[in-house]
Amino acid sequence: MKKISQKILAVSVILTLTFIWVNSMLPGDLSGRESQWVLRLVEPLLDYVRSGQVRQAMIRFALRFPDRLSETLIRFASAVEDHLLSRDASFLVRKAAHFSEYALLGYLVGLLCVRRDGRSRFFLPEAACLAAALIDEGIQLFSAGRAAQLRDVCIDLSGATLGLTVALVLLGAVRVFLRVSAPKTWESS
Repeated sequence: MKKISQKILAVSVILTLTFIWVNSMLPGDLSGRESQWVLRLVEPLLDYVRSGQVRQAMIRFALRFPDRLSETLIRFASAVEDHLLSRDASFLVRKAAHFSEYALLGYLVGLLCVRRDGRSRFFLPEAACLAAALIDEGIQLFSAGRAAQLRDVCIDLSGATLGLTVALVLLGAVRVFLRVSAPKTWESS
C-alpha cells in the first residue's frame, strides 16, 4: 500500500511540475490573457476588498497584537489595498498563482520525502522546490515576452515553504495520533 501511495505522490509531483513549467513556456501576451481571465473571475471578491471593509477588519484584528506586529500587519493591509485600488490586481493574481502552485508542490514533495522510519524531512524537499523554481525562471528566459525574476523565485520558495510546513505539521499530527491511539503492550518482568 505504501508503494502505491508513493507512486501516486510521485505522479502528482510530476503533474504539478509539468503544469508549472508549461505555464512558464507560454508567451507573455498569452500568460497575460490568462491572468486577466482569472482576474475577471475574482473581480467580485476584489470589489469587496476594495470597499474598505476587509482593511477595517484587518486593522481591528491587527490591533490585538503587540505594537510592532500590529504596525506591520496594518502596513501589509494598506499595501494590499493600495495595489487593489490602483487596479494593479493583475500583478497580485500572477504572484498569488506563483505562491499557490509552489505551495501545492511543497506539500506534495514534503509528503513524498518522508523517511522510512516515518520521520519528516525539510531541507531535501525545500532544496528540490528551490531547484524547481530556478528551472521555472530559467524557462521564462526562453519564452517570448517573459523574463526571469529573483522576486518570483522568492515567492515560489515562500509558497513551497508554506506547503512543506503544512505537510510536516499534518504528518507530525498523524504520528502523534497513531502513537497515542496505539494499544499499549506490557512486558512481563
